[in-house]
Amino acid sequence: MQQIHSTLESKKAGILSKPVSEFVPHSSPMVLLDEILDFEQNTLTAQFEVTAQSRFYCPKLKGIESWVGIEYMAQAVAALAGIRAYLVDQPVKLGFLLGTRHFEIHKTLFAANQTYRVVIAELFMDDSGLGAFDCSILHNETLVCQAKLNVFESNDTNQLLN
Repeated sequence: MQQIHSTLESKKAGILSKPVSEFVPHSSPMVLLDEILDFEQNTLTAQFEVTAQSRFYCPKLKGIESWVGIEYMAQAVAALAGIRAYLVDQPVKLGFLLGTRHFEIHKTLFAANQTYRVVIAELFMDDSGLGAFDCSILHNETLVCQAKLNVFESNDTNQLLN
């Protein structure tokens, strides 16, 4: 982690200018985040705008149901992991959302033509790849939803998928 911290500040501007797709193991149209706004060693803030072209957009509701927030949160966790890998010249690892605890929805919809911030903070990450993150999604300063995500990251994708 010390190596990551020492190179973090010198590479931050370049990383923030890159598309989110360089740091998450997804391709379009499943990259849901629009931009990484900031990150530190154990935190990340990203944003997304809801448009009629957004994945999971419901024209009848004029937005995206906020239960999809769990995927926005998981992609923010993946983006932080991808940035960590990038900082030490490693490929983006495959990660898995194992589950969530305390998923709370305060607003039922991510409304069209609005921008939302996803804020994640690592609670722990052990050597086996198991970790937990405190996550929230905000519209301006209003909390839309929050959760604690349990995740798993591995170098050995063959072991995981066989």
